[in-house]
Amino acid sequence: MLNNEKSGSSEAPDELYSVEVYRAGGEYGPAVSVYSNSRLTEFLELYYFVVALRSARRTVIINTGLPDDFSAFESFVKEWHPECKLFRAPEETTPEILSRAGIDPDGVETVILTPLTIYTTGNVALFGNARFAISRVGWVDFWAPEPHAPRLPKYIAAPRESRRYFADEAFDRVQLLDKEDVICPGITCFYTGGHHLSSMAVAVNTARGKVIFGDCFFTYDNLEKNIPIGWAENLHEINVAYDRARRSADIAVPLYDPQVFQRFPGGRIA
Repeated sequence: MLNNEKSGSSEAPDELYSVEVYRAGGEYGPAVSVYSNSRLTEFLELYYFVVALRSARRTVIINTGLPDDFSAFESFVKEWHPECKLFRAPEETTPEILSRAGIDPDGVETVILTPLTIYTTGNVALFGNARFAISRVGWVDFWAPEPHAPRLPKYIAAPRESRRYFADEAFDRVQLLDKEDVICPGITCFYTGGHHLSSMAVAVNTARGKVIFGDCFFTYDNLEKNIPIGWAENLHEINVAYDRARRSADIAVPLYDPQVFQRFPGGRIA
């Protein structure tokens, strides 16, 4: 398992990436999950994304999508409300997304996972050569949680096949990230928490400036109107993360907002 070993250094920030977002299914659920303590009787759609980052030298993926069988997760979300549901079109499976993008999963250098949950960890075994960049705080919380810590059931954080893959085949390819860290040249991260202990922001250098992805802001409303998410584990961390993202990003991208495709037709960010 990789600890502080990195594939890049903070002295090599000038590598530029193209950035493309792909819808990998989504959920229909209570609006209060997005708008803390408001819109209590409404429902809305959120999307799950797989993000492709490509430079002249490397391909990096953010999140790997739902597993083939996500029925356990759908049962889990229906406990929030019986009208909740998940959806995914055939072309939104991760293998189909990669094929459409012209990406060979064996050629992916790094897979970034934020947060640790079933719609990010569902297809880690596709990437047989990649290192998996994960928040150290979140990794420790997943495998050795503190008593009474808020956390997802382990089968929702990662399906069984993904847990086994991390513990066996990919054990030496896990890159544990500190709260401020370099993932590879041109891609850095900072801890956000707020949503989950495994939540972090990913900053990508592009020709259009710094693009920051975050899972602690579900939608543009959260970030632009400073509305905390309802599914928050720590509101102080939420406020700190929103402030930093607004100050630091040339382009901020929520990792769940359908409006991403309205602001960036075809999902091409940079």
